[in-house]
Amino acid sequence: MNTDIVTIPSLMHFLNMMRNHMKLCGYSSETVKAYLGQTQSFIRFKRPVNLQNITEEDIQNHLNHLVESGFSRSTIDQAAKAMEIFYYELFGRQLNLSGFKRPRKERPIPILLTPNEVYQIACHTKTIRDRLMIELAYSAGLRVSELVEVQVEHLNLEGLMLHVPGLDRKKRTTFFSKYLQDSLRRQIKAKNTSNYLFPSERGGALTTRAVAKFFKKSLVASGLKKLATPHSLRQSFVNSRFNKEAGPVALQNALDQRATFSTSPDSKKAA
Repeated sequence: MNTDIVTIPSLMHFLNMMRNHMKLCGYSSETVKAYLGQTQSFIRFKRPVNLQNITEEDIQNHLNHLVESGFSRSTIDQAAKAMEIFYYELFGRQLNLSGFKRPRKERPIPILLTPNEVYQIACHTKTIRDRLMIELAYSAGLRVSELVEVQVEHLNLEGLMLHVPGLDRKKRTTFFSKYLQDSLRRQIKAKNTSNYLFPSERGGALTTRAVAKFFKKSLVASGLKKLATPHSLRQSFVNSRFNKEAGPVALQNALDQRATFSTSPDSKKAA
């Protein structure tokens, strides 16, 4: 092992070694910069005379200091990963952080939409297909990733049921409003059962990014000031189920408006 006293040149040499190793491992330039910054933060905290004298306890003390200072979970995770790389480069073995307790991840406060707000956003979509996607996602409580994967064979129009394929607990059957029945029937048209309900221009599945894009445009056009996303539709659906005053009745009423105040465009525009 190298037992030289740490000087600025030798420290810079070591950091360059870390940089080169991370580049070889395929880390992006931004990630390399972040990890090197976390390493330098540790060096300033510890101020070691000799890098080889650094212990796992020193690193855990540094990470605990970050936790006590109120840094976010993502920053702590980034620092821990940087320390793992630093320690491996220094000693050639894995860093043991089994005794380090990371802070709990803070979940962002969900942006919830009222039934009327969902209706308002849906009314400002440019195509009937986009509108139907918003309404189905809200009515059936679908994740965006589930919405784009819906195939014709997953629908039971007469039973108002939608089978959501998935692994383990994500596999389920949900229900949608009867007021979407006719619109869904027009959307299906002559599609094969294995076809996507909302296909892309090439016939495959839409991307979640494409959904987010048209949802944002509709949100802006609606005039609502909430920073909602497509996932807000599912969060609002789940929230309404636990709200005694605005449960399924509110969902139904919101879609009642669709049937009462809007007429369906030519079905050719739905595909």
